[in-house]
Amino acid sequence: MIDKEAKIFGKINIIDLVLVVGLVGLIAFGAYQFYSGRGIIGGETREFIATFFTEEIEDWAVDSIRVGDYVFDHIRGNFVGVVTDFSIGEAIVWNADQHGNTVRATKEGFSSVEVSVRLTGTPSQHTVMVAGHRFGVGMNYTLRVGGNAIITRVSGLREVG
Repeated sequence: MIDKEAKIFGKINIIDLVLVVGLVGLIAFGAYQFYSGRGIIGGETREFIATFFTEEIEDWAVDSIRVGDYVFDHIRGNFVGVVTDFSIGEAIVWNADQHGNTVRATKEGFSSVEVSVRLTGTPSQHTVMVAGHRFGVGMNYTLRVGGNAIITRVSGLREVG
């Protein structure tokens, strides 16, 4: 079975075979860690509430958001969590006044929205790893909520319980 040149069946070098099998195993383990949502190797997953704030979104898009909606990362397609609560306010836009100063204003047909999402992830320093991606306060995302893509920012992150 193994000849003088350390080849299996006279065709495959046993050392090369061991290296290839080890490399494939290492890649499989890394892929599992990345896509399992565990994030950090050996990390314990916990439940969090992330609050996403959008300053300016069209009213018809806000009207489609419901408690219980699934939330997905629009770019990567990963499941993020479930809407637990949301609140609607006046749109926040910034315009220049007649003196060139930047002032806060509102915009007809638009609102602001704050959406609370329950998610499961691995805590890391000031962030939570969800499906291999970090979520932290101040980070911007495009999420799919209520059938619409929303460009938003994490405004709060706390562990449940």
